[in-house]
Amino acid sequence: MPTMTGLLSLLATGVLVVLGVWLLGGILLRVSGVLLVAGGLLSTAATGSPSAALLTLLGAVAWLCGQWHYGARHHCFSSPLARRVFHEALPRQLDPTRGWGVPNVSPEGR
Repeated sequence: MPTMTGLLSLLATGVLVVLGVWLLGGILLRVSGVLLVAGGLLSTAATGSPSAALLTLLGAVAWLCGQWHYGARHHCFSSPLARRVFHEALPRQLDPTRGWGVPNVSPEGR
């Protein structure tokens, strides 16, 4: 049976992990995604390996997750490419900035 000190230590560690993910998660995902895409494309071009193409796809997904994290945290996108992907290519429900702005048009359309 864990002691009270052990439970408090576990709780503090969990809070630190969540705080770290909230503060650094978007940056880490975007940077690692770009690196994975670049490495995957270079490796695919050099070897033609399907696993390298999968690495490229994984990097693109990591980059999109990082952009989603940034959008959810800051209510805007960090790049025009991310804004275009989320507004035009993905379903509307996945847009983390949806519903944060104040509409400029009245409900009657005037």
